[in-house]
Amino acid sequence: MKTYRKIISIVLSVALVISLCIVQAPTKTQAGVKIIVGKKLDFDIGSKETIIVKGKAKAKSSSKKVAKITKTKKSKKQTKITVKGMKVGKATIKVKVKKKSKKVKVTVRPKTPSGLSVALASSTSAKLTWAKAKGANGYYVYRSTSRNGAYAKVGTAKTTTFTNTGLALGKYYYYKVIAYGNKNILSDDYSNIAYAKTWKLIWNDEFEGDSLDMTKWNNEGCTGAGGYGNNELQNYQLAFSEVKDGKFIIKPQFDYNTTTKKPVDDSYYSTKVWTKDTDTDSSFDQFTYGKFEFRAKMPKGRGTWAAGWMLGTGAGGGWPTCGEIDVFETTSRPDKSFIPQSLHMKKFNGMPSSPGNKHYDSYIADATTAFHTYAVEWYPTYIRFTVDGKQTGIYNPSDFTIEPIPTDDMSVWPYKYPFYLIMNCAIGGTLGGEVTPQYWTKIATNGNIETYQDRLEFEYVRVYQ
Repeated sequence: MKTYRKIISIVLSVALVISLCIVQAPTKTQAGVKIIVGKKLDFDIGSKETIIVKGKAKAKSSSKKVAKITKTKKSKKQTKITVKGMKVGKATIKVKVKKKSKKVKVTVRPKTPSGLSVALASSTSAKLTWAKAKGANGYYVYRSTSRNGAYAKVGTAKTTTFTNTGLALGKYYYYKVIAYGNKNILSDDYSNIAYAKTWKLIWNDEFEGDSLDMTKWNNEGCTGAGGYGNNELQNYQLAFSEVKDGKFIIKPQFDYNTTTKKPVDDSYYSTKVWTKDTDTDSSFDQFTYGKFEFRAKMPKGRGTWAAGWMLGTGAGGGWPTCGEIDVFETTSRPDKSFIPQSLHMKKFNGMPSSPGNKHYDSYIADATTAFHTYAVEWYPTYIRFTVDGKQTGIYNPSDFTIEPIPTDDMSVWPYKYPFYLIMNCAIGGTLGGEVTPQYWTKIATNGNIETYQDRLEFEYVRVYQ
């Protein structure tokens, strides 16, 4: 009996070992396709990705328009398959080793948008622009009030521009953009982050009423001829200006002798006003940083030199050490359509002893017949000029100094002290040029003496911070 049981036990043990061997040692025909690299592909249009398969393999794309196999390289141990993204979409690459096969899922994405920039379109709206992303059918725009905060989608754009409206005043807004293709496939990442700060109006003059608000402006120190360092001819008097129909109008004037065919000496008059020394409880007289706008229509007269500008108070020393910002001015060109916006400082002061001032010029064909908004955005580290909201130039002091902190170099950056605002129209001088009756309006005749007058008009002056 014991011998019988022993035989049965041996038989069962052998059977169990045979059974385990059958389960744990599959044959080669039972093995699947082994993908070493590229089990799932997710990449940009135009890019290439690789699938590496153990053994000698064949591959086929379900859509060559989306994912095209451009190269198959086989060796004894493995096969390397190169796939190129041709079009945004989804496809599969079928990999076959002998009779076994496996599918690799492929997603081809649009390129990530780049070059995002933001500029204020108005006091409560921002315009975004960016470079076109290959493969994109459109873009989603996201916004946050802090760089690292939560971003929420604020719109969809079919083109590479988007205007975000309804912004609050005096706040920072951060933006990023992501591209989408067909079937709503998104780009791998968002664009760079760009931001804008909405300006809050802190000071303005809309020139209402019938006289200039002398709590905001005065002409003390603006009277008397003497060249003003520029060979100017005029004597500044407040009487040669007026407030009318919502405009401040400076009226330069001179007399002309028809016998000698020359202007009469000491007959040049105009107006200059500034905000200096007008500080009260309800107004400011000088500002540090912000956006400054002059909406103006230029005079036509030959020899006029119109300007809306700013002068520094605290850099130490006189001009040009104190710094100057010319938001707009006219030149001696007969058509008055050439409008420079300039900066003056110790290094760049426009005089023969310097390399020349930093100026950014615009051609405005209707400068004398239509109002335009001339503005400067003054930041702690750079200055940006615009005309009608379009950028005309940027000055960055780091381009002109080797100092580790460019804004500590007063020769290139006196712009960390308060500046005050100025409106005036000079006659003759460095930029006014020769004075003739051309394009002036004759307002009186007394014998052989003719009186001519012109107009520099302002619709408003506004300061934002």
